[in-house]
Amino acid sequence: MGFTTRSAALDTFRSATPATNAFWLVKEIDHVLKGVARNGRSVSEPDGTRLPLRIADRFFLAAHSGENRISPRIDADLLALGCSGGLLAELIVEEEIALTPDVRPSGNGRCPDFLSWTVLREIRREAGHDLRTWLEYLAQTSVEKVRSRLVLVDVLREVPISGGLRGGAAAAWRLADTRRGTTAELEELFTGTDTATGNGVITVPERLTEITFALLTRETGVLRHLRFSKNALRQGEFRMNSWESLLPGTLRSLLHEIGAARGASAITPRH
Repeated sequence: MGFTTRSAALDTFRSATPATNAFWLVKEIDHVLKGVARNGRSVSEPDGTRLPLRIADRFFLAAHSGENRISPRIDADLLALGCSGGLLAELIVEEEIALTPDVRPSGNGRCPDFLSWTVLREIRREAGHDLRTWLEYLAQTSVEKVRSRLVLVDVLREVPISGGLRGGAAAAWRLADTRRGTTAELEELFTGTDTATGNGVITVPERLTEITFALLTRETGVLRHLRFSKNALRQGEFRMNSWESLLPGTLRSLLHEIGAARGASAITPRH
């Protein structure tokens, strides 16, 4: 990745980072550029699997089509809603926030990436707001910040384009590695062996991440824009209905709120 592209992505985070927290930004840069050990696991450097995609990252990629120049499958409001929901879901899976019923911090603040930490920091400063308030607040900048995180980990790359007669330079984005797309992963989740069986609540973080991502695409309308076979869609719908009841209550509440917010936006007049 070019220096200019990475610098622009870092600027997105710097704008929300006080000088006293510069250490966290340095740590994030080191995490991306050199590869580090997270939770006792080594992160390899040269291949495309060095950093697992997080919920908001997966949603962002699923919500866009194209490779050489990506474009959203859904409108801007739904894209922002899904990205903000994904950021909150990441903190719920990591047990960093809880609902009491308002959103409150509940963990030790050991987030695996800088963007998650900045969201958690804001929740710690403004604890006591409900889910809808946080969804709406984070949606103001969620798309830009999730996209910047994907640029930092070299999943997306900037493609400079001409602004034409009306302005100067503009930018678009492309996939740096087409293997990091999430559509195939989602189809495999729907049609492959289902390990989320039984009546117990799902607690494995990796499984919660996969299932929450799938349900997020359904609640935001992304799923109906993906080119799956009818059989895959039927299996997926059946599995998602069964998975939803096995999620922890906090994640179920988040997904319900996202669905409600989508419904409210669809019937709210635009002036």
